[in-house]
Amino acid sequence: MTLVLDHVALAVPDLEAAVGRHVALLGHRVLRRGTHVVTGAGIAMLAGVDGAKVELIEGSDPDLAHVAYRAADRAALDAAHARLCAAGYAELSAPFRLEPARAWTSFVRDPAGHRVQLVVYDPDSPDLVPGGGTS
Repeated sequence: MTLVLDHVALAVPDLEAAVGRHVALLGHRVLRRGTHVVTGAGIAMLAGVDGAKVELIEGSDPDLAHVAYRAADRAALDAAHARLCAAGYAELSAPFRLEPARAWTSFVRDPAGHRVQLVVYDPDSPDLVPGGGTS
């Protein structure tokens, strides 16, 4: 069962300034803006020309930062979540529906303390990168 790197999330103190820098200086484009499901803060999902994605989350809490891995389908997400928990990763949230992204997702914490997101997108998700696949 293979997981693919999907995106890296960064906590930023000023979302608009960070989006501006990523667009103007790094060549990213905005895929989606939204609201963080826990904090209510603003988020922006961005993509580079190569399809690589970064999620910017407004806030100063370092626990907002995470690395996300994409599963092939919901069964693969559930299996990966269970496998990681069985291997000692702490469950932060069991798989749940993330409607703004049109996706299923879960969160775990690795033994070193890093947050890890698992995600699988619906075919019509705004977080998919046209022409760049889903990475």
